[in-house]
Amino acid sequence: MTALVKSGILENRLDFMELSIFQQIFEQIKKAGKILVVLPENLNADSLASGLALRHFLLKLQKDALLVSGGQVPENLRFLPEVNALKPQISMAKSLVVRLDTSVKKLEEISYETADDSVKIFLKSKGEEFTPQDLSFNQDKFPVDLIIVLEAGSLEALGKIYEQNTDLFFETPKINIDNKSANEYFGAINLVDVTATSVAEILTGLFQQYEQQYIDEDLATCLLAGIISKTQSFKHVQTTPKAFLKASELVALGGRQQEIIKNIFKTKSLSLLKLWGRALARMKTVDEFKTIYSLLNASDFERSEAGAEQLVPALKEFLDNISGYNIVALITEPVKGIMSLTAAIHEQVNAEKFLAGLGLGGSVSETTFGNYKVVEVGGLKDSLENLETKFLQSLPKI
Repeated sequence: MTALVKSGILENRLDFMELSIFQQIFEQIKKAGKILVVLPENLNADSLASGLALRHFLLKLQKDALLVSGGQVPENLRFLPEVNALKPQISMAKSLVVRLDTSVKKLEEISYETADDSVKIFLKSKGEEFTPQDLSFNQDKFPVDLIIVLEAGSLEALGKIYEQNTDLFFETPKINIDNKSANEYFGAINLVDVTATSVAEILTGLFQQYEQQYIDEDLATCLLAGIISKTQSFKHVQTTPKAFLKASELVALGGRQQEIIKNIFKTKSLSLLKLWGRALARMKTVDEFKTIYSLLNASDFERSEAGAEQLVPALKEFLDNISGYNIVALITEPVKGIMSLTAAIHEQVNAEKFLAGLGLGGSVSETTFGNYKVVEVGGLKDSLENLETKFLQSLPKI
């Protein structure tokens, strides 16, 4: 078992405490009929694969499970079992409740009549007639019993799913499962294990503790995909013996390792290769600061038939084919008039300081490539030339 983080404090390895929090989760799942599984808007292999695995597991428990995210599924992850089960929005609404006060006047009969553009509801009393003052109106609670949030450091990381349904998240019990130390502990139950390499690793332990017989080949493949992606196929420096152990157990349960490696690491879409080729053609270096970067305009994205979701994979292609640089950046215009900067920052450079030097906002992504952290700045209404200038001016500051 692993150590758990509670209230921001890393506790000692105590099996009974882990069983306690696992049991809390099991009890909440048992009581719930409809369960909403929510993933961050910035989807990656771990969050998507873990979400699909959890949904699959809940369905085996005969739960009504809905999986949602406001993000786009990367092309290289479309091989994951039941990937089309991911929905872009919460397709449910509250019911309007019409309340009739029958403490004095008693209801004898209720009926209704429909027309093309209206519905009439008839309420007949046993004695004195009902009046409008006997009626009140309100909205019922959302038809969700439990929300499980995966791989999100905060509710804000859920993007439009949270922004458009804040009442739902406020009213419904939440289970928060993550492995990030910066997690905001927004759930009623928080399973945050900073020693785990991935959320998929955490879920593997949870499922094994609960009902291991439900882990079939598809479920094992999803969990294995999350672990393999987060450990960069076990090449990441933070890969732990436990990650190896969980992965081997999932392979034994039918996890399709070669299919995962082929799709995540060896299969590249034509649009990605086209975009990367255009980036290579405009590659520039700043040797003084061990920096390499390239610019891509809206026309490049249109001709490559690529979107913003290809930026991080394109960045990965640079890292796989060059060495000796501390900063590798793409300054881009994925949508006409809207600029972004996506960069891989070596651990020798402080990624937060890099962002501060730019002064454009942005965030350090949970995505890492070996010794590099990925930072992303988007939604800038500027020009490629101005953004390039700001980028170059920030280099001496770090």
